Amino acid sequence: MGRTAIVVGAGLGGLTAAVALRRCGWDVAVVERSPEPRTTGAGIVLLANALRALDEAGAGEAVRALGSIVYPGSLRDERGRELVTVDAAQIEQRLGTPAMVFRRSELQEAIAGHLEPAVIRYGARVAGIEPGDEAARPAVTLDDGERLTADLVVGADGVRGVSRAVVVPDAPEPAYVGSTTWLAITEAPGIATSSQTWGPGGEVGLLPLKDGRVYWYATRTGPAGGASDDGARHLAEARDAFAGWHEPIPAVIAGTRPDQVQRVDLYALPRPVRTMVRGRAALVGDAAHAMPPNVGQGGASSIEDAVVLAASVSGAPSVVEGLRAYDDARRPRTAGVLRAAWASARFGEQLRNPVAVAARNALLRVLPSRVYLDGMRRFTEWTPPRLPVG
Repeated sequence: MGRTAIVVGAGLGGLTAAVALRRCGWDVAVVERSPEPRTTGAGIVLLANALRALDEAGAGEAVRALGSIVYPGSLRDERGRELVTVDAAQIEQRLGTPAMVFRRSELQEAIAGHLEPAVIRYGARVAGIEPGDEAARPAVTLDDGERLTADLVVGADGVRGVSRAVVVPDAPEPAYVGSTTWLAITEAPGIATSSQTWGPGGEVGLLPLKDGRVYWYATRTGPAGGASDDGARHLAEARDAFAGWHEPIPAVIAGTRPDQVQRVDLYALPRPVRTMVRGRAALVGDAAHAMPPNVGQGGASSIEDAVVLAASVSGAPSVVEGLRAYDDARRPRTAGVLRAAWASARFGEQLRNPVAVAARNALLRVLPSRVYLDGMRRFTEWTPPRLPVG
C-alpha cells in the first residue's frame, strides 16, 4: 500500500500540495468545507518563484496558458504623478520571468485539473485533527463524525481554519491589518497595461486579464467589519473612497456591477509561528503565515510550501523526519516574507500623514527603477527542490 495524505483545504496551497504529493506517488484526499470551489480573491498575480514551483509540481504549463503577462505602467500617486516606472523587460531581467495575472478561480481550477474529481470532497467540514507521531497515524474527524486516517495531514485551511491551533497551540491570533480591500473583475475597454497607485491611506491596482477584462483592487485603511454580501453597498463605498483619485480609477470602479465586487477585511498573523509541523501534521499557506498582501507573496508562499513539503516527506526515511526538514526549509523564509509584508503595508497604503506621504513619494521618485525591483528579488530568486517523481 502506498503512502497516504489528507489535505485540509482546497485553496492554492492545498491544491498544489495535493498535486505535488500525487506526483511523488502519494494517495491523496482533499477535504474542503465550502460546498463548491472558493472564489474569494477575484484575481492574483504570480511572480517567477511561484511559477517555477508550479512547473515542478507538473501544473505550470496549464497555469501559464491561462495567465496574462503583466505589462507594467507606472507607480503613481493619487493625482496621477509618476513615482516609479518599470517595463516588462526590466521585470524579466531583474525578477527572472514576467509576472502573470490570473482570475483566481481559473487558476485553482487549472491546478485541481491535475487531480481526479473524486480526490476533492466539497462540503466536508473538519471538526478535529489528531497530529499523530512516529508510532500513531494522524487523523481528521469531520463534523458528521467520520474519521479519516492517513500517513500525513496537511493543514491548508487558511487564516481561520482549525489546523493552526492543533499544530501550534500557542500560535498568535490573526490581527486586523488595518485595511479593507475591494476586489472585482470587470469590463474596462482601453486598459492595456497594469498600474499601481499609492495615495494617503490607500492603494489601487488595475491589471488586464487574458480575456480582455480587468482585475482591480482598492485598499483603504479604516475599521474592520465591512465585509458582507451587499455588493451595491460595497461598490458605493469604493466609489466614494476613491472618487478624487486620477483616471481611469473612478471610471473603472463606476463601470463595475454590484455583483462583481467583493469587500474583504484583511487579517494576518502578527508574528511568525514557532513551528509549522507537529507529529505527522504540517501547515501550508495562510494556516502557517497569513500575511498582508503588500509584497504579492501570499499565494506564492502557499505554492512554495506545497512543493517543498512534497519533496521533504517524499525524500525522507519517515514522515516525521521529512516534516522536520520541511520546517527547517520553510519557516525562516516565510517568517522573512511575513515581516516584509507588514513593513510594506505600513510604508504603502497605511501612511496617512501628509508629511509622511510626501517624504515617501519623494524617496520613490529618486530611486532608480532597478532598486524598486531589486526589493522583490529576494522573493523571486527562490527555486523549488526537485520532486522525486513516483
